[in-house]
Amino acid sequence: MKSTKTIGMIAYTEYSRDPRVRRYAEALASSGFVVDCFVLKEKNQTSQKDNGINLQYLNIEQYRGSSNMAYILSYLSFFLRTFFHVSIKNLFRYKIIHVHNMPDFLVFTTIFNKIFGAKVILDIHDTMPEIYKAKFQPPLSYIFYYILLFQEKLSCWYANLVINVHQPHLEHNVKYHGLNVKKAHIISNYADTNLFNLHQYQHIDSNKDQNHYTLIYHGTIAERFGLNVILEGLGKALRTYSKISMNIYGKGDGVNDLKQTIDQYNLSDHVKYHGQIPLSDIPEKLYNSDIGIVSYHISEATNLMLPLKLMENIAMGLPTMTVRNKAIDYYFEDDELIYYIAGDADSFCDQLLDLVQSPNSLKTFAIKASQINNRLNWEDEKVKYLNIIESIIKDRPMNNYKTITNMKKS
Repeated sequence: MKSTKTIGMIAYTEYSRDPRVRRYAEALASSGFVVDCFVLKEKNQTSQKDNGINLQYLNIEQYRGSSNMAYILSYLSFFLRTFFHVSIKNLFRYKIIHVHNMPDFLVFTTIFNKIFGAKVILDIHDTMPEIYKAKFQPPLSYIFYYILLFQEKLSCWYANLVINVHQPHLEHNVKYHGLNVKKAHIISNYADTNLFNLHQYQHIDSNKDQNHYTLIYHGTIAERFGLNVILEGLGKALRTYSKISMNIYGKGDGVNDLKQTIDQYNLSDHVKYHGQIPLSDIPEKLYNSDIGIVSYHISEATNLMLPLKLMENIAMGLPTMTVRNKAIDYYFEDDELIYYIAGDADSFCDQLLDLVQSPNSLKTFAIKASQINNRLNWEDEKVKYLNIIESIIKDRPMNNYKTITNMKKS
């Protein structure tokens, strides 16, 4: 017999470093649910139970290289291991199974569970067809795009409900990917306010040089995030104003290129790459910084990103430099963030110099961050998510796309 209080969760991710998956699991656990999380193996981690969350580390680590074929093989290996644990070992355990992409086809690890009545949620964090299209040159990019689009459509058809991360993302999936509007819901990817809580750090005294400015980037290190542009622009800004430094935290397949770029622009005295640090350490690093950096090259995929690191910066009251895209333009007013032109190191340099040479403007952006937090926060999204779960359990109708499209930026 299925338990309405036990929910399965599947994600090809390192749980300790994935805020979105953690927020869902913790929201469920705090509401009395037991959550079985099937995730990637992490160093020095063994399967454990923590406050209602059963962490099942499958025997496969996250692939971090640059081979797309190796990524696909890694996805397939995770698929097979998850299928055994979910559809075979725990066939009758779950009323609901929440599956996170990438890849989308992980939903099919639940096929036997669904046959016997389990409801399946597909949570589309990223638009997989657009991401992989950007990795290849035509005509190969188009071949991969349509293959991945087909598997996404099939996965959405199979799922009982599809979660999208923001309004433009949902509209794109409905218009271009054929997502059924009756299944469409939005749970936005905002910062975990229990962890990224500015008030917990405001008692810390800082003895820093008031004329020195510290930049911070935290997140995936990859070519698509345009850190080469940031470093080139920073190098130019330092010729005019030398009291600027930058800390970079994260990992990814672009680490070697990052280190080479730091050397190329002779920035080793100003830029430090620290590697991956625990998620719990990030808020204090943000608090002790002056300017957050959220960078990327514009593509079909990045145009739909509402970066979590942007929301985390804002939660910590940090003025942030970024690039306009469709998602950011939807949720933010023109004067709430510091925009530079995508791919333009001179534009980044000019905006950075304007900031460090006019400290009052930084204070203004910090005030605006607190205003943004009032309207874009995880607590509201948590309520929406728990309402969805409760509606599935009680087999009652849910508000969907028709209601969501009436939501406007305020």
